Amino acid sequence: MVNLSEMSWIDVQDYLQNNDTAILPIGSIEQHGPHAPIGTDFFIAEAASKKVGDNTNILVLPIIPISVSEHHRQFTGTLWVEPSIFRSYIKSIILSAASHGLKKFVIINGHGGNTPSLLEISEDLRRHNEIFVCIITAFPPKLDGHAGKDETSIILYLKPELINEDKIIDSVQNKYLGSISFTKAQRIDPAEFGWDTIDLSESGVYGGAGKIIRTTEATVDRGEEIFNKHIKDISEFLIKIKNIKIDELLPKKHK
Repeated sequence: MVNLSEMSWIDVQDYLQNNDTAILPIGSIEQHGPHAPIGTDFFIAEAASKKVGDNTNILVLPIIPISVSEHHRQFTGTLWVEPSIFRSYIKSIILSAASHGLKKFVIINGHGGNTPSLLEISEDLRRHNEIFVCIITAFPPKLDGHAGKDETSIILYLKPELINEDKIIDSVQNKYLGSISFTKAQRIDPAEFGWDTIDLSESGVYGGAGKIIRTTEATVDRGEEIFNKHIKDISEFLIKIKNIKIDELLPKKHK
């Protein structure tokens, strides 16, 4: 793995002679039910970035640990920053890295709440700075829920000592906000709204409205299988990004 924080400036200069791509891992510090560590998203993003860096020989920047997580604030220990501050900070980091010659950035994002802000950054930098930024989730798509069996299985695989197995529970998700039906996490009937995790789940384990999230089905083997399959898929994509010329990824000029 090419890890920026472990390199000298001369080593970084040598890397940039033939490479213009970097991985930026972003996590979060937020609740993950009564059984999993608050750093779950941080740990998954960091592990995914290191493994992908090993597979592709792409430079890995230091992880950003705290992000847009205010919707978990009712659960003690959650930390967050305002979206505007998050956008400004991440954009500044990318611009500083780009000043040395990097032009393509793959964000491995461990927290879905960051996605709207990261897409804004991607649009802005691509249109106005000729920098390409794309975002990939650190966790496999279609997980069964936040702190459900899939995410818990991954932490059982990566950091089993941090799972309190005595506190793993299956959780029934709320069906209603007041007297109005949830249709999914942030939707009531046809409308979307600014939801909090606790609207759906008192335990902090959540998924589809009214569903049972069966965290008790989590296993180490499941975590190993779904995590490593995802790492393989990300690595194959990053090789494409690494090898393509930056000009092919930028938009046509505005007339």
